[in-house]
Amino acid sequence: MGGASQAVPADRTRRHILVVDDEPAIIVALTTALKDTYSVHGAATGDEALACLRSQPIAAIILDAVLDREFGLSLVERFRTVSPAPIIVLTGHSSEELAIRALRVGVDDYLRKPPNMKELRATLVRVITAHEQGPAPAERARQYLLTHADRPFTTARLAREVGMSERNLCRQFVETYGMTPRRFLTRVRLERAAELLRTTNLGIEQVAHTVGYPRPITFYKLFKRAFGLAPSEWRAQTASTKPTESP
Repeated sequence: MGGASQAVPADRTRRHILVVDDEPAIIVALTTALKDTYSVHGAATGDEALACLRSQPIAAIILDAVLDREFGLSLVERFRTVSPAPIIVLTGHSSEELAIRALRVGVDDYLRKPPNMKELRATLVRVITAHEQGPAPAERARQYLLTHADRPFTTARLAREVGMSERNLCRQFVETYGMTPRRFLTRVRLERAAELLRTTNLGIEQVAHTVGYPRPITFYKLFKRAFGLAPSEWRAQTASTKPTESP
């Protein structure tokens, strides 16, 4: 369904929701189910979604994990450049790997597709309320790491950014996301590196520098440990693959 808005008239007194899905039937179904509470907009591509985010006060985004020609999760970083709205990912498959990937690229929750409408409504209320109340320190730290993933990292610097002690920040981060800030940052960097290897012709050293590793040997070791293949081997296997929900 082309265009960044639905037939439902905009209502400035209601929160606006953006549904990003390449299946028109899904957009229609979610619009029908949510229109009594929200002003619902639809987009079939990343460009349509960005146009809507720039023109509408979107309070939350419902994003399909895999669009026709795009990785839904790969759009998250582009969305974040124009809107801080919380993101709920819809996936056709239940996968722990997808859940981990979704968390590390910065989505707020994920649900099976098609979603249970009661669960979707509850999730929308929760993520919108949490966003409007302002993020907790661990979430601020996560957002900082996502935004500055290519910069040199120290836990002390991150703690200063969020106004906490290193010890308390690490404890809260592990309790919230199940890993240390450093491990989270490594996953973010490697995920971005994998995407660059798959979609660009950048050299391995240039990819390493772009994602935050000035020493290519460090990048090489971490990437092979995470993906089981050297960067060049992973590129050869994935460069021409169809979008999927996991690397």
